[in-house]
Amino acid sequence: MAKTLIRHAVTADFNTLLEIDKASFPGGVAYDAVELSYFMNRDGAETLVVEEAAQIVAFIIIEVHRTRRSATIVTLDVRETHRRSGHGTQLLSRAEEILVDYGVELYDLQVDVTNRGAIGFYKKHGFGTVRTLRNYYANGNDAYLMVKELLKDGDK
Repeated sequence: MAKTLIRHAVTADFNTLLEIDKASFPGGVAYDAVELSYFMNRDGAETLVVEEAAQIVAFIIIEVHRTRRSATIVTLDVRETHRRSGHGTQLLSRAEEILVDYGVELYDLQVDVTNRGAIGFYKKHGFGTVRTLRNYYANGNDAYLMVKELLKDGDK
C-alpha cells in the first residue's frame, strides 16, 4: 500500500470531494455542490481527507454536537478504485480520536438499506442498527440509523 496522509480538508479540495461523492452514491443519495458545501461549513463540522500519492482518495465529514456530547457522520466516501484498502478504517479511526477529544460519547450515521457493503463496514466497526428511517433519501430509499458508543478515558 502506498504511503497515505490524513489531513483536514481545505477549500481547494472541494471540487474533488464533490466528484468523489457523486461517483460514490446514486442520484438522490449523492450530495450536490450546495448540500456538500452546507455540511462542510456547518458549525461543528470536521472534514478529513486521505491522500495517496498526493491524490485525494477518500474523505469523511463529521458534525459534532458539542452540547449533546454526540456527533453524526455526514458522509464517508472512498473512490471505487481504492475501496477495501483500509482508507475508510483510517478515516473512521482518526475521526473517533477527534470525537473523543471533543468529549463525544455517542455518534451516529444514516446508511441506505440497500448499501450492503457500507452496512457491513459499519457493523464491523462497532455500529449497531437502531431503526429504519422510511423514505429517508430523495430517491425514496430507506436508511438505517446506526449508532456507536465511544469509550471514555478509563472505560477500557
